Amino acid sequence: MESLYLPLEILPRIVVAGQFLLADRDFSTIHHGRTHALHLHGYTGEMQLAGRRIGIGPGDITLSPAGLPSSYDLAAPGAHWCIHIEAAEGEGTGAPIALHLPGCGALRERFAHVGGLFATASDPIAHIAARLAAQELLLTLARRTDPLPEDDAAARAAEYIDRHFHEAIGVRDIAVAAGRSPAYLARLFRSRFGTTVPHRLLQRRAEHARFLLESTDLPIWRVAERCGVADAQRFNKMVRSLLGASPSAVRARVRGPVVDPDR
Repeated sequence: MESLYLPLEILPRIVVAGQFLLADRDFSTIHHGRTHALHLHGYTGEMQLAGRRIGIGPGDITLSPAGLPSSYDLAAPGAHWCIHIEAAEGEGTGAPIALHLPGCGALRERFAHVGGLFATASDPIAHIAARLAAQELLLTLARRTDPLPEDDAAARAAEYIDRHFHEAIGVRDIAVAAGRSPAYLARLFRSRFGTTVPHRLLQRRAEHARFLLESTDLPIWRVAERCGVADAQRFNKMVRSLLGASPSAVRARVRGPVVDPDR
């Protein structure tokens, strides 16, 4: 699939961010975007994009470049998360981002986080926070477009954490998945990512906790379970340490649209 090269050293400007319904059929509605549009789809169907027809399903991400028409034929109405951005022009480090990336459901909370920050931004600092979150998402998509070598044990460990953080995994499980001893992986991981394996696991769980607390009405004990932390005291300590507030305070601080987290 084709890709779009975006400069990534300057923060993108967000124009739209949130979750929206879509019911397009038979490619009858043509969308002419003036901005680059990232979509995390929650439905099944086909999309006409960049002159090609592609199948899309729940968890797929598409990037519709500014100025190019797109259209849909959905099997049934559904919802998607979207972020419309204006990318900064200029020199500097950039990267290609694929126009279609399947199997990205794990990034759902990143979209929800950007949407929540954008919806509640009331001053320049808050807007910059939303733009930083959007840029982090773009960097993640750029890495998925251009993955690290398969023999990179640190990358394998990071990917394993991303896919299994909601399970009761520990450092030994991650080391086994990466094919290295825990001590050797610890050195590789810190060199590659500048942090430790346990902290990366906690960060990933905290990200998902924030998404579920802000965008669902799940009881806090069930949020903890879905983040791989069944012990309520440990969960409370993790959230306070990484998100700066108790789970109930995080929920009250920013409320996005209530969604079904299993879609």
